[in-house]
Amino acid sequence: MIFQRVDPSHEYSALHLLSQEGNWELGLTPYHNGTRLRMGRAGRPPSVIDLCMGHDTRIYYPLLTAVLQLLKPISESTSAQEIDALFPWAGTRPDLNIHLGPLLNSLDKMTGHQDSFRSGISASSEILTPVDEEL
Repeated sequence: MIFQRVDPSHEYSALHLLSQEGNWELGLTPYHNGTRLRMGRAGRPPSVIDLCMGHDTRIYYPLLTAVLQLLKPISESTSAQEIDALFPWAGTRPDLNIHLGPLLNSLDKMTGHQDSFRSGISASSEILTPVDEEL
């Protein structure tokens, strides 16, 4: 699944991404307790991924990148249940102390890089591109 950046919306006020075929939305929304990474069917409230990333902005990009990498090989016709299977904690209130490591490790496995969070992650134009560009 490939995403492109679109205008912010009520559900995704800080960052709004739309899948290439327009079936899924993913994005960031700030709240009192931190910024949430959320995903759902386009035009509906987010219901698949809802991860509170807290206030430490240093983890936002690595977490978003890891989620996008895991979603990249998935078809747009994939069901919410199949996406939930990629993120076993989806639908719960994930604990970053428990889920951050495995999520970033999955990114390391997919990219072939080790310790990406600690050494910084370079942007990948294959996953995310500016508005009106294909991903």
